[in-house]
Amino acid sequence: MKRKYDLVIFDLDGTLLNTSAGIFNSVRYAEKNMGLNPIANERLKEFVGPPPKSMYMKVYGLDEEKAFEAAKFHREYGRTKAIYEAVLYDGVLELLKGLKNRGYKLAVSTLKGQKIAEAVLENFEIAKYFDVIVGMDEKESLTKCMTIKLAMDCVNVSQKAVMIGDSQYDHDGATEAGIDFIGVTYGFGFDNNYMHPFKSTDTVYGILNFLEG
Repeated sequence: MKRKYDLVIFDLDGTLLNTSAGIFNSVRYAEKNMGLNPIANERLKEFVGPPPKSMYMKVYGLDEEKAFEAAKFHREYGRTKAIYEAVLYDGVLELLKGLKNRGYKLAVSTLKGQKIAEAVLENFEIAKYFDVIVGMDEKESLTKCMTIKLAMDCVNVSQKAVMIGDSQYDHDGATEAGIDFIGVTYGFGFDNNYMHPFKSTDTVYGILNFLEG
């Protein structure tokens, strides 16, 4: 049977890994080192997905220079501790193995810092399944669409690609890049009880059904 896609692009936070604990702790670490007033626990989830510098500007009202400094502390915790606080979602390893065995090219497109993204995937020994990992640069100059297009360029796939993610950033990036999107509602960005205007699944196991169904 002819495959619909040649390239499957995954988001990282909330799609491959539950990284919430490490991200929350990264925010608290930045708050402490920057002398910021702590935000309510309920607001910490806002930091899952978006690039940190923009979030420190939005949530704490910091100027770009201070937000860049806060993001440096955020990533420092991410590189040294948060990568060990993540949890691999059930079924991810089996899915990646199965897709590689079927001949798919696999990629990661994330707004997480490049070095942290590579480190956390290496820690779970799943980096080897991806043909390319594209993360955010330190200046936070990339959009989600740009990371998707970079991934596609790196593996020489121009059209037959699909983005899998758990947030509006992922959906909008895929739309802008001109590729299909599959939403996962077990992550952080999408409500499982809402009827979404795109294909969605509440389990990792449901992803394959959309890819080959």
